[in-house]
Amino acid sequence: MISLEVSQLSRIRKVFAILGVSLLFLAALMLISTLVGMFELEYFEFFGHSGLRTVAAIAVAGCLMAAFGYHEDK
Repeated sequence: MISLEVSQLSRIRKVFAILGVSLLFLAALMLISTLVGMFELEYFEFFGHSGLRTVAAIAVAGCLMAAFGYHEDK
């Protein structure tokens, strides 16, 4: 069974895990705020890419960082 406690991880893996989960929460917060009408997706546009693409990129980066942090060598 995989444990999601960060206290058992090395320092660098702990940083990746916490930062990755934080990015996931940020992306979820951005998505929910646009769904309830607090912000428009155009507010998150960067370098000509749509706001939805930016939110999705943050979520994917968070998933990858969390996966690197929680990866177990066997």
